[in-house]
Amino acid sequence: MRSPLQHGDSMKRAAESEGTTVGPPMLVYDGSCGFCSRSVQFILRHERRHDLLFVPRDSELGICLRRTYSAEKVESMLWIEAGRVFAASDSVIRAAEYLGGWWSCLGDVASLCPSSLLNLAYKLIATNRRRFMLNPSSCLVPTPEQRRRFLD
Repeated sequence: MRSPLQHGDSMKRAAESEGTTVGPPMLVYDGSCGFCSRSVQFILRHERRHDLLFVPRDSELGICLRRTYSAEKVESMLWIEAGRVFAASDSVIRAAEYLGGWWSCLGDVASLCPSSLLNLAYKLIATNRRRFMLNPSSCLVPTPEQRRRFLD
């Protein structure tokens, strides 16, 4: 399997080198899940920085990243930033902080809750995420500008 650095220039921006992140944060998401695709669409609509990279979980790069961070069993979302991986409710809090504005305030409030409670709520949603979508075939179609930020 190719290393993340062999995925071209866009990956070089996101790859890690000797424990230091070279590029912007990455969101590893379930690309075959309508709920997850809607979550990515939500982030794209509300982000301020426009530097987050998106990696489908089951793509070659997604599998490589999950293996690198020992997160092969994670069902839905991972947030990778500054050489660290965040899973479960921590990934949602990181996404809220990335959005900025009052979304980051929600992340601050959530971070005050016990992580065991947040992770239980996350697991409940992640386990049933496909049931929450009225239209499970929700397809994400990024704009040409956004498309360059989707790595696979």
